[in-house]
Amino acid sequence: MRWAIPFTFCSFLAVVTAQTVLPQTVDPNKSGLPHDMIWFNPPKKPQPGIIHDGYYSQSMKLKVGYNIFFPPGYEGGSKRYPVIYWLHGRGGTESSGGYPLHYLTEAVDAGKLPPTIVVFVSGGSQTNYCDSYDGKYMAETTVIKELIPHIDQHYRTIASRDGRAIQGMSMGGFGTMRLGLKYPDMFSSIVAFAGGYRFPDEMDTAHVSFQEMFNSNTATFVENHPTTWARRNLDRIRGRVTIQMYVGDQDPGLKGNRRMHAALDELGIPHGYQEFPGIAHNLGKLAEQVQAENFIIAGKSFR
Repeated sequence: MRWAIPFTFCSFLAVVTAQTVLPQTVDPNKSGLPHDMIWFNPPKKPQPGIIHDGYYSQSMKLKVGYNIFFPPGYEGGSKRYPVIYWLHGRGGTESSGGYPLHYLTEAVDAGKLPPTIVVFVSGGSQTNYCDSYDGKYMAETTVIKELIPHIDQHYRTIASRDGRAIQGMSMGGFGTMRLGLKYPDMFSSIVAFAGGYRFPDEMDTAHVSFQEMFNSNTATFVENHPTTWARRNLDRIRGRVTIQMYVGDQDPGLKGNRRMHAALDELGIPHGYQEFPGIAHNLGKLAEQVQAENFIIAGKSFR
């Protein structure tokens, strides 16, 4: 029986759990910068299919949200399931910028990958999925040390790298590559869509997010760059972590994606890389080309 779910781009299908949590409406650490980092963001148009919930972040002392998809058969069963973590792009939240899930459900129906849980992460609007130099915004810490343990504790997951994958788009593509390469013992595969791979020699130190996260310090940025962790963890990555990159050839970040691709080649890290003609920085258009391939890559890496 088909169990594909209708999906509206930029707004997840969701139902809110019975637990009532007042949403954060003001960035508690805002200091005059032209954006907020709101960490708990229920979907505006909740529908059946995905549940929105949250956890308390000890590192930031606030509530952080997530959306979670359960495959049919999860409720009332005892089986454990692999998990794909999806990281949103710059300016997004856990309730925006997610990959269309009907591709996943169709692929599972066709037997191309096992039934899988998907968690849509809240990573802060401008963090690059790093911890800020001053400890205000702890995106890396909250994903790795708070969200993932929370998911493994509260849901029937395969709580190891053998059942865990990471994927994302734009800033989330950068974060996916960075966290996946920094923590290769936690993730069996990495799929990055149109990653925002700024490199140190290109970085505008006056940019708001660079100032906010890295104190306009190039050395701090280099310490957090995916290529740094690729070099440090080379022996733990090569041959162990499946890596795939996708980008459109009209994407303004194409140069950065090609540089990241070249860096992995230089290090001898096997990976897939694909450019799609005529596509700019657009997840919907990329998804039309990739369809379920990203999910199938994750499925083949699960043990």
